[in-house]
Amino acid sequence: MSSVRRLLVILAAVLALAAVGAPARAEMTLAVTDFRAVGCPFFLGGAVAEQLRGRLSEEPHWTVVESSQVAAVAAEQRLNLSGLVDDATAVKVGRHLGARYVLVGSVNAAGGLYTLSARLVDVESAVALVGFETTSADGQEGLFEAARLLADQIVLELTGS
Repeated sequence: MSSVRRLLVILAAVLALAAVGAPARAEMTLAVTDFRAVGCPFFLGGAVAEQLRGRLSEEPHWTVVESSQVAAVAAEQRLNLSGLVDDATAVKVGRHLGARYVLVGSVNAAGGLYTLSARLVDVESAVALVGFETTSADGQEGLFEAARLLADQIVLELTGS
């Protein structure tokens, strides 16, 4: 076998192995902070954020940082992430976690209507790229469905599908 042909065979084998061994997850990392609770019980911010983390973790397009890692970095940096996260604090945490984006948001209650609002913040530029919102007229009982709808909006925005 000629050296050129041998080189082509080796190159084809290396490319085939690289394709098989490629990670299932993309290089993008997303951190989700606990949401701020406004006019509703404090625990709802964390519950909604956890629902979002779970749903967003199902996507192969990115890696979602575990909430325990977010909390550990916040504690290490002496940052308060008790659901009162501003964009600047979220960016600091995101940088320490190696995240490309940080999702921050709130759970807002007025009467029986609950609104979930979120912003996707680019960690490199510290700019909120896009906002999301969904509502639940079913009170707290409808929050899990509203969180699922919010996650679907985020997936659509980031993947286009």
